[in-house]
Amino acid sequence: MNILSLARKWFGRLRFKSKVITVFLPLIIVSLLTLGLLSNQLFSRSLIDRTTSNVVDESQLILSRTDYIFSSVETAANIMVTNINRMYDSYGAKPGTAMESIQFGNLMQSRLSIDLSIFREVDAAVFIDNEGTIFASYTESGDDRKIYSMLKRVRESESYGQALWFDMEKRDFLTPDPNSPVLTLGKTVINIDTGEPYGTLFLLVKEEGLADYFRSSDPDAPKSYYFLDNGMRVAVAEDNEMLMNPVNPQLGEAIQRCAPNASQGTCSFEDEGNLVTVTDYTRMDWKLVNIVSLSLLTADVRQNVRLSLLIGILCLVFSWLGASFLSKMVVSPLEHLTRAMRKVVTGDLQAVTTVRTEDEIGTIAEAFNFMVRRVRELLDEVRQEQNRKREYELALISAQIKPHFLYNTLDTIYALNELDRNDEARDTTKALADFYRMVLNKGRELITLEKEAQITDDYLTILQIRYPDVFRYEVDIPAELAGTPIPKLSLQPLVENSIYHGLKKKGTKGFIRIFAFKQGDKVIVRVEDNGVGMDEFQVQTIMSRHLPKEGIRSIGTYSVQQRLSLYFGEEYGISVQSILAEGTTVDLSLPMLPKGSEHQDV
Repeated sequence: MNILSLARKWFGRLRFKSKVITVFLPLIIVSLLTLGLLSNQLFSRSLIDRTTSNVVDESQLILSRTDYIFSSVETAANIMVTNINRMYDSYGAKPGTAMESIQFGNLMQSRLSIDLSIFREVDAAVFIDNEGTIFASYTESGDDRKIYSMLKRVRESESYGQALWFDMEKRDFLTPDPNSPVLTLGKTVINIDTGEPYGTLFLLVKEEGLADYFRSSDPDAPKSYYFLDNGMRVAVAEDNEMLMNPVNPQLGEAIQRCAPNASQGTCSFEDEGNLVTVTDYTRMDWKLVNIVSLSLLTADVRQNVRLSLLIGILCLVFSWLGASFLSKMVVSPLEHLTRAMRKVVTGDLQAVTTVRTEDEIGTIAEAFNFMVRRVRELLDEVRQEQNRKREYELALISAQIKPHFLYNTLDTIYALNELDRNDEARDTTKALADFYRMVLNKGRELITLEKEAQITDDYLTILQIRYPDVFRYEVDIPAELAGTPIPKLSLQPLVENSIYHGLKKKGTKGFIRIFAFKQGDKVIVRVEDNGVGMDEFQVQTIMSRHLPKEGIRSIGTYSVQQRLSLYFGEEYGISVQSILAEGTTVDLSLPMLPKGSEHQDV
C-alpha cells in the first residue's frame, strides 16, 4: 500500500509530457512496430505482384486493340488505293475539260467519304495528285509548303506499295481539327499496270480514337495509361494536357534504362511512390506506360485484415486501461479548466478555475486565471478609451464651427440692421441661434436625418445671406427616411466644402442639392453641386487625415467618414465623385433602420 501511494505521488509530480510518455509511449511503439513490420511484409510484395500482373494483362489487351486500329488503317489504305486506280481508269490519267475536272473532284471526294464510312477507325482521308490538287473528305485549307514537306517524305521513302507512318502531331494543315493531335499514314498511289504514281494518299487517325481504349479499362483501379513515342513525348493519353509534351526527364531516363522481360516484353519499377510498368509496341516504336499510385492501392486480404483487427483490439484494450488511469490524474483538472473556459466563451468573465497541481495543467490554469483578469482590465480600459474618443470626436465637431463663422455672421446681422433689412436680420439671427443650439447641445450625438437636414438648412440660410450671388440650394428628405439616425453635423462639412471649394471659385451662381433615397439595405444622402469640381488628387486630399498645404489635421470630411465607421461599421461612410468644371457628388451611406428606432430629442 505504501509503495502504491509513493508511485501515485511520484506520478502526480511528473510533467504532463512525462506522464504521457510513461504510459502511452511503450504502447504506441510496440503497436506501430508490430503493425509496420507485419504490414510491410504481408502487403507490399502482394500489392506489387498483383498490380503488375493485372497491368501486364491489361496492357496486352490495349496493344492488341491498338494494333487492330493500325492494321485496319493500312487495310483501308490498300482498298482506297485500288478505288483510286479504278477512278483513273474510268477518267483517264488526267480529266480533259474543266467540267470533267469538277466532276472528277466531286467523285473523288465522294469516294473517300464512302470508304471512311466503311472503315470507322479512319477519321479523315486526303489524296493529293501529281499536280498538287488536294481531294479531301473534309474542307482543307492548309499551308502548301508544309503539305509539300510531307509529300516529299513519302516520295523519298521509295516504298511504293507500303505505308509510311508519321508521328503523332498537332498541326494546322492536313487535318479536319487543328486542335486535336492526329496520326498520319502516307502511301504513294501508283498505276497498277504501269507503276507510274498518280499521287499520294494520306489517312488521318485522331488521338481520341486511341485514347478511348484507355478510358474503357477498369474505372475503379487507380491507373493511368499513355503512349510515348521514340522521342519520349506523350503521343496518346487520357489527359489532354499531357499530349505532345515530353515526360519528366528522370522518368524518361528510367523508362529507357528499364530492361523488358523477354517473355512478356514488359518491365516494372518504382518511381516517386508510383509503380511504373512499360510495354514495348514495336510496330510504331512506341512504349505503353502505366502508372499506378501505390498509396491508393488497396487489397482485401483476409489474413492481413484479421491480424490487423486483432492487433487493433489489443491496442484498444491497453489504451483504454491507460486512459482510465490517466483520467484520474490528468483529465479531471482539464475538465475543470474546460468548464471555466466555456463560461468565458459565453461572456462570463468572472469564471476562474482552481489550481490543484504543479505540472503543466496547473501552469495553464494559473495562466488562464491571469488572462481572464487581464481581459476584464483591458475591457474596462477599452470602454474608457471609447468614451474619451467619443468626447474627443464631439469636441472636434464643435471646434469645426470656426469662431470667424460666428463673427462674420454677427457682422452680417449688423450690416443688415444698418441697411434696415430687418426681416433678413431677424431670419439670420434665428438661423444662427437654432444652428448653435443644436451644435452645442450635449445630448446624444446620433440625431434623426430630419433634424440634421434642419441644421444644414440653418447653416445654408446664413451663408446664402452672406453670399447671395454665389449659390442657391435645395433640401429634399423623404418622410419615410426622416427618422434615419445620423451622427450630428455630418452634412455641414460636406456643404461647406461645396461652397468654399466648388461654388465660390466658379464665378457664376451655383446650385447645391441635398436629397436622400434608398439603395438596397442602405440609405444614401447625396450632396450635389455644379461647382468647379476636383481632380483625383484633390478628392484624395479631402478624404485624408492631413491637409498637405496647411500641415494641420483635417476634421471635415475625414471626421465624418471616421464617425460613420465608428457608429455603423466599416461598410458605411462617404464616397466622392468629381469631374473638373462640372461639379462634385458626395454620397453618405447610412444603415436602413425603422423610423424612430434611434429617435433623438434635442
